[in-house]
Amino acid sequence: MKLLEQLTTTPGVPGREDRVRNLILDSSGSLFDETSVDALGNLHCHRKPRPRHAATPSRISSDNPPTKVMLAAHMDQIGFLVRHIDDKGFLRIQNVGGFDTRNLFARLVTVCTNTGDLPGVLNPGGKPVHIASDEDRKKVPDISDLVVDLGLPPEVVKAKVSIGDMVVLRAGFTQVGNSVVAQCLDNRVACWIALRAIEMTPHHDCDIHVVFTTQEEV
Repeated sequence: MKLLEQLTTTPGVPGREDRVRNLILDSSGSLFDETSVDALGNLHCHRKPRPRHAATPSRISSDNPPTKVMLAAHMDQIGFLVRHIDDKGFLRIQNVGGFDTRNLFARLVTVCTNTGDLPGVLNPGGKPVHIASDEDRKKVPDISDLVVDLGLPPEVVKAKVSIGDMVVLRAGFTQVGNSVVAQCLDNRVACWIALRAIEMTPHHDCDIHVVFTTQEEV
């Protein structure tokens, strides 16, 4: 389960899947015969046929090419991009992928910058509950109402964070009963399943193409 934990705790919003792609490449070892990355960042992994008995004459020929099978799993996760930094050092964000904002109050996040990852707290920017009106308490904030607090002076935030930096929820990988809980099982679990399926299929007569795709969440 270590690989699944790594996959679900590695940031990668739509269009920024490079960390996840590198993890998959590092973890796949000699599973594939060829790998390539296209202009959109999709990772294409090809595994040629592996007959059960090497000494047995192959049934594959130019007249009888192998069946091609593709397994596709997307690497990206829902998340955010920094769209504004205000004078107090709070970050305003733009979502990439769909969120239920009711699940986003007092959440820890990771802001991924060019100089390193920063922990932050995501909260609505309105009145605190003890001075909010009954009407305020009933309102479900929009994404545009949320702010990320890095707990740093504004000048430090502006020096470290850039518009367009990736922001993801910061949550661990936890076993709950017979299940696991993590912040982006959709669809890192399918990336994990694809790798495990190849590991558990040492012999096959087909051409297997495993494609780890980008930008599904948008």
